[in-house]
Parts: sequence; C-alpha cells; structure tokens
Amino acid sequence: MFTGSKKNRSPTSQDAYVAALRLMIDGQRDEAFRSLQSAVKEGKAPTDAYIRLGNLLRERGDASRAAQIHQSLTVKDNLAKDEKVELFLSLAEDYAALGKSDKSVKTLEAAVKTLSIRDPRVFVKIAKHYHVVGDSEKAYEALKEARKHDAISDRELALYLNTAAERLVDKRDFKEARKVLQRALKHDPDCAPALLLLGDVEQKMDNIDDAMEKWRRAAVLSSQLAETALKKLEKVLFEKGRFGDIEDIYNDVRSVRGGDEAASVAIAGFYEKQGRGEDAIQLLEEYLSVFAESVRARLVLTSLYAKYRDPDTLQQLLDEAIARSRQGKPYNCRICQFQTKSVRWHCPRCNSFDSFSTDYDI
Repeated sequence: MFTGSKKNRSPTSQDAYVAALRLMIDGQRDEAFRSLQSAVKEGKAPTDAYIRLGNLLRERGDASRAAQIHQSLTVKDNLAKDEKVELFLSLAEDYAALGKSDKSVKTLEAAVKTLSIRDPRVFVKIAKHYHVVGDSEKAYEALKEARKHDAISDRELALYLNTAAERLVDKRDFKEARKVLQRALKHDPDCAPALLLLGDVEQKMDNIDDAMEKWRRAAVLSSQLAETALKKLEKVLFEKGRFGDIEDIYNDVRSVRGGDEAASVAIAGFYEKQGRGEDAIQLLEEYLSVFAESVRARLVLTSLYAKYRDPDTLQQLLDEAIARSRQGKPYNCRICQFQTKSVRWHCPRCNSFDSFSTDYDI
C-alpha cells in the first residue's frame, strides 16, 4: 500500500491555472474564467494567471476591475521580461476599453522609458493608441521603432502614412498631405494607395501632369485600384482632348496584366465613346476567350450586343445590371468591423494592416 498516494489531494492554484489554460485553448472562455478565479483565490497563482484573469474581465465588459488587477501587478519587483510586456500591454487595453487612449499611451511609454521594455509589440500598441487620439506623427514614430525590430514592413509604414495623409486631405491641408505621401513612397515606392492619393493631391494643387503620372503608376501597379485610377485619368485626358493617351494608358495596364478586367472593360468603353462599338465587341470577345469567368466583361459585351445588334429594351436592362455590378459590397475590417466601400490595406479606426475582406468579388 502506498501511504503517499495523491489520489485525494486537494486541487491547488497551479492545478486551476493549468486547467484554465487548457480551457482557453479549447475556446471555453467562461469555464476558463471560473478556473482562473479559483486559481487566484489563494494568492499563490503565477503572475500570468492574474494577467489572464484581468483580460477575461475586460472581455466580459468589466474593464475597470481588469485595470485594478493589472495595475496592482505593476508594483511587483520580480516580474520576468515577458510578464512585464504582457502586463503593460494588457493594462493599456484596459484603459482603451475605458475610453482613455491617452492613458494607454502614457502607460506604454512609461514602460519603455522606466523599465527599458523594447518589445516591438509595445511600439505597435503605442502607435495604435496615438492613432486613436489623432496624433499620426507620434504613431508613425512608434511604428518606425517597431520596424527596427522587423515587427512591421516598410510597406506597412507606407500604408499607415497614406492613412495619415487622408486625414490631412480631409482638412484640405494638401501641402502637408503631399509631404506625408512623399515620405510614404520613400518607404515603398510601389505603394499604389499612396500613389493614387498623391495624384488626387497634385490635382487639387493644379499639378495635373504630376497627378496623371501618379495615377498611371497606381493603375499599372494595382489591379484593385486600376479602375479608380483609370477613371481619374480618363476624365482629365478627355478634358484636355488627349484621346490617344487614354488608349495608350489602358494598353500599358493590359501589357502588365493581360487579364486585368478593369482595364479591358474600360478600354472597351473608351472605344464605344469614340463610336467604335465593333472594336469594343471584338476586344471583349478576345478577352473572354481567355478569361471566360469574368462576369462583368460578359455583361458589358452583352450590353454592346444589345446596343448595336438588338432591341433598346434589352440595352436598358443590361445597363442597369452593369451599374449594379460596379457597386459591389462593402469591405469590412475583421478586427473592428469598420466598413468602407473602397478597398483598403490599413484600417483608419483600429490601425490594423491587411484586415479588410469582402465575400463579394466580380
């Protein structure tokens, strides 16, 4: 008989903590919450248990109690480096949930200065909260620190600066917006969103040739932005009477991306405006012989058949179908659910990158 059997041993704080971790992995967050509560009752649970308990409290809508728990841990002098990072990141999120993003920033900056925490996650979070309070320049500086640790790329820095420039454009500060966008393009010369917006800024400042050059590059670089850029170019070139340049630009895009739907449909529309309906039909027939799945190109081709070879009623119905096909569904940020009608790579609300998606693609 073994007198030292553990069969009847009472569960310890460590047991409850380990059980909570397993429950969180399994997605059972309510059960994990109760297990963490049991773990900390004796006051002998590891620091991570308290951090996680606070995080779950915040998720359950009690950010105030979460902040109290996390704040109480900051006075401990035996925290490991990783524990310090997780603790201050959590405390910053508590304050943000309480609507105190300015306090979130101060908390994280204090961690960087007084505790010498240089973890890139902290700098990314500092940037997020500076963005929320409207200080784009400090957010950018924090992102640059994160870049030094390879936590983000130059592309992401450029995308953030593009968002910062959008704010300046909204304020009609075009001169400063241009500076910010030029800085973005130093990080990523092929940042199509920044090129597109810089084209808009140059147009506002009456630098039309510069605007067209930026839009042209954006159209060539990005299939998602090509249609928007081409429409801007077409409008300006039509006003200038430079019809030949329009066709050249469309063909530039098609030479880079032969399957570009936007450019193919746009050049067909350009032919139609010139009275070259049969040329438009031939172009789209050739396009569809290779890219038969293009619903939009097929709609436009059918519309051209209706206009040049079939009754007017069918033409009207198909024009309406094409207009609806262009509207699409909104893009949604997976992180904060911010919604926009145009594709984005950086969320202006929560500062996330590559978080937009839509279930609609034509």
